[in-house]
Amino acid sequence: GANGYNPAGRKAERSNCFPSDTRHLFNLSIVARTPAFSAKAARLILGNWQVSPILKIKSGQFITVTNGVDSALDGTTGQRPNQILADPYLPNRSVNGWLNPAAFALPAPGTYGNVGRNNILGPGVFQLDLALSRTFLLGERRSIQLRGEAFNLPNHLNPGTPVVTINSGTFGKIQSD
Repeated sequence: GANGYNPAGRKAERSNCFPSDTRHLFNLSIVARTPAFSAKAARLILGNWQVSPILKIKSGQFITVTNGVDSALDGTTGQRPNQILADPYLPNRSVNGWLNPAAFALPAPGTYGNVGRNNILGPGVFQLDLALSRTFLLGERRSIQLRGEAFNLPNHLNPGTPVVTINSGTFGKIQSD
């Protein structure tokens, strides 16, 4: 079959959609302003400030583990291995090891593997951006704004997907962001 498709195992072709299948996505955007203070000193120091956080949390994308070789001997690429352990992930997932290499094995020559398409979940995303600004009035018709922005404020690593070709020396490791 073309691109690893197993013509005798259509059940393995039923899968999650890549890359659009994002199961969980949470976006929060807030704009908050300081109140109008009646005391002149408080108004000069604390007045006209605006804070604008943007929080994004989303689950990972579904990916497909592949052999990297033509196990089915049909001349196509993208064939999938056998999953031999129930849990394909390492216990302490990180960029140095997301998928467990021992969970997968090449199928016997002339056969297709049992791994389905897009059934492995990659890492998710957590990002907090923040803008802080203050508007200074310059008379009745003019103003100037001082603005600072911080992206990925907690400096949280949002890794890409792991290497999914089992015959690669970096299988299961994340090498991109």
